[in-house]
Amino acid sequence: MDQIGRLEAITYVPAKGEPGIQTKERKVSPEKGLEGDYHGLDGDSSLTIWTLEARNMLTEQHFAGICFQRFRENLSLSGIDLSSLEPGTRLQIKDAVLKIEDRRKRCHPDICPLTEDRKNCLLKNQCRYVSVEIPGVLVQYAPVYVKEKPVQKS
Repeated sequence: MDQIGRLEAITYVPAKGEPGIQTKERKVSPEKGLEGDYHGLDGDSSLTIWTLEARNMLTEQHFAGICFQRFRENLSLSGIDLSSLEPGTRLQIKDAVLKIEDRRKRCHPDICPLTEDRKNCLLKNQCRYVSVEIPGVLVQYAPVYVKEKPVQKS
């Protein structure tokens, strides 16, 4: 397996509207997603992943988009170009295996200046949803590996 990055931060949100809580380690499961995150309680066990580089770049640019202000990823990764990962790609972090889903962060054209100008959005391009295929415990600063790439259809 090739190491492609590192898990920089783990954040769960106990209830909708509450601030996220960062932790050094957290369990993930196919049924509940990230332990303690309200999305798992609502039946959506998907996790969101985003790159630390994209968040830092938008912060440095003083970006004021509504999505950026409200969005809190569950897992912040570094060293990875998430836009290059095909749906179906499996990532391994410690003993957990996460699968890239075939959906991305949606835009809000009614309130986002980037959408109005048709600009390229780092949040949309570097944010991905993943499902948990194999449960485990995620640990901050653990390496991230590509376990398996999807089979290309001919």
